[in-house]
Amino acid sequence: MRKLFPIILALVVISAFILGACSSAPSGPVVPNAENGKKLYDASTLGSSSAAGCASCHNFNEAAGKNDKAPYTEGTATRAETRVAGMTAEEYIKESILKPNAYVVENYKEGDMYQTWEKELSEQQIADLVAYLLTEK
Repeated sequence: MRKLFPIILALVVISAFILGACSSAPSGPVVPNAENGKKLYDASTLGSSSAAGCASCHNFNEAAGKNDKAPYTEGTATRAETRVAGMTAEEYIKESILKPNAYVVENYKEGDMYQTWEKELSEQQIADLVAYLLTEK
């Protein structure tokens, strides 16, 4: 049994290494899903810190309430096309989620939008949110 112990130990270490390498391998390319993005957007909380979700500040349109906290959701893609010169709608929306103070819309204040989505949302969740917002023409 004493002679087998080093062999068994070596097999356990090698197995752990192989399993660890497999678990950190990427799961494939991110494929944006607008339907999932809408579910995320409408969720009451979002992210690893369970922060208030997007729709808790962004009303869909005027019929849903004032836009005193954040711009309306309806028309996001259309506004994003021309919001910042040289940026596509997709680039602008993604930057607005990840770095909300990079461009602050007139009549809103720097720091009003939650600041740490980049740390709290997965790459897939961000892609899904952007995909959903690109459908809001």
